[in-house]
Amino acid sequence: MIRLVATATFREAVRSRSFIALLGLHLIGVLLARVVGWISSTDGNTITTDLVFSLQSIIGVLVAVATGTALVHVEIKQRTLYTVLSRPMARWHFVFGKYLGLGAALVAGQIAMLTIGCLWLWVTGAEVHGWLLIAGILTCGEVLIMAAVALALTALTSPLLAAVLGLAVYALGHAVSSLPGLMYHLHGWQRGVATALAAVIPNLGMFAYRNDAVHHIPLPWSSFLEAIAYAALWVALLMTVTVSVYRRKQL
Repeated sequence: MIRLVATATFREAVRSRSFIALLGLHLIGVLLARVVGWISSTDGNTITTDLVFSLQSIIGVLVAVATGTALVHVEIKQRTLYTVLSRPMARWHFVFGKYLGLGAALVAGQIAMLTIGCLWLWVTGAEVHGWLLIAGILTCGEVLIMAAVALALTALTSPLLAAVLGLAVYALGHAVSSLPGLMYHLHGWQRGVATALAAVIPNLGMFAYRNDAVHHIPLPWSSFLEAIAYAALWVALLMTVTVSVYRRKQL
C-alpha cells in the first residue's frame, strides 16, 4: 500500500503547477546567472557557478514547501483521502507513502536542475568538476528535510501558515550554523533561547557546501557521511511527529 500511495503522489507532484512553474523559474534563473557573471567585476565563471547552485537550493526548497504543504490538504479538500483511508490501510502507511512519493519527485527535480546547471556551465566555459556533484547530493538532503518539515507543519496547522513557517525554518536553519560563534556574545536568557532554537531547528548549514565546492575546497568524507546521517535522523523524527498527529487527528 505504501508503494501505491508513493507512486500516485510522485505522479501528482511532478504534474503540479507549482512544481513545473518553479522548475521553469530555475531554468530562467540559470540562464540569467551567466549574464550576472558577464557583468561581474570578478571571475565571471565563479559567480555564475555560485548562482546556479544557490538557485538549485532555493528553488528546491520552494518546491518542497509548496508541494509538501498542498499534498494532504488537497486530498482532504477533494475528499479523496476518505476513499483511501476506507481501505485496510494504516495511517502511517499513507503518511510514509506521501513522503516517499514527494521525496522521489524532489530528488528527480534536483537531478534535473543539477543536469541543466552543469550543462549550462559547461556550454558557457565554466569548469564542471566532481565537488559540484557532492554539493548537489547534499542539497538533496537539505530539500528532503524541508519536505518532511512541510508535511509535519501541514499536520499541525493550515497549508498557508505551514508554508510561511516552512520558509522561516529554512532561513533559521541556515542561521543555526552560525550560533556557536555567537554564543560568546550572548548572556543569560539569550543563551537559553539560542540553545533551544538550535535544538528544535535543523542545522541546514551542514548541507551548504555549495560555496566551498565552487572554489574546489574538498569536503572530508566523514563530514559528508555525517550530513547524510543527520538528514536521515531529522526526516525520521519529523515523520514520527507527523504520523503521531495524524493518528489522533479527526479527518
